[in-house]
Amino acid sequence: MLAVYTVVVAALAFASNVAAESHRVTFTNNCGKGSPKFLYQGNSSPGGARTIQGELNGGIAWLSGADGCENNGVNCGAVEFTLQNTGYSQADITLEPEGNHLYKYPLGFNFIDGCSDGLHCGSANCAEASHSPPQVPLKDCQANNCGIHITFC
Repeated sequence: MLAVYTVVVAALAFASNVAAESHRVTFTNNCGKGSPKFLYQGNSSPGGARTIQGELNGGIAWLSGADGCENNGVNCGAVEFTLQNTGYSQADITLEPEGNHLYKYPLGFNFIDGCSDGLHCGSANCAEASHSPPQVPLKDCQANNCGIHITFC
């Protein structure tokens, strides 16, 4: 009976740590057109700035309605990111023509809430952006509950 109690207590402690995980996603749009949007794994409805309770896996942000940008950033550049409290928070800027991600406007990101590292691309030949897989230059953040701030133009 003690073993069952120990397992239940451990499971509850784990669940409360997962539930306590929280990540902010914020935007600045200096382009004068379009609306910042993002999707992430487990959420099929694009939305704007918000706080996600729990892990944010497979996020992608783009400027919807600007210069022919479509869902998932098709036809324009995008920021891809994952935010987790396991030391696995990372992000990149994708300008991969194979994925129909083309440079249309300056874009960048910075981690917030624990880290400040980031990346900014002001031209189509931005050397730090991902132009073709598998060579994806990632920035990372080891802080728990870190967020990301994405800037367009």
